[in-house]
Amino acid sequence: MHDTLIERAERSIHEVHHLIHTVFTRPAAETRDVLEQLMAVFADDFSMVTTAGALVDRSQVRQMFDRVAGTRVGLHMLVSDVQVVWQAGSGVALRYKETHRLARVEQVRYSLVIVQCSAQAVVWQCLHETALG
Repeated sequence: MHDTLIERAERSIHEVHHLIHTVFTRPAAETRDVLEQLMAVFADDFSMVTTAGALVDRSQVRQMFDRVAGTRVGLHMLVSDVQVVWQAGSGVALRYKETHRLARVEQVRYSLVIVQCSAQAVVWQCLHETALG
């Protein structure tokens, strides 16, 4: 069966968040390979707007993951409500809801990601996160 571009883009969201969950919840010494897999998903010129409104580049994202690796043991993450909001050629923009639960504290955000899909990979170009009250 041949996956469609949209299916691959949607699956990438779940795969990336699985990798993020692993980095957050396992000791840093155990996640080096996982972190390399995760960073390989992001384009060299990847940028992200965080829930706090900061604009960060790929190297800053890497530094953040290095800093927080293994610090969120017990974290539960849920990705839901994935919707395609735009598609042209190999580019796809998807919005999804992301819920984090840790120690009875829940944080919810909407995220919008733009990805480029090729036969070899789905590459994340940019991500914009918006915290929900």
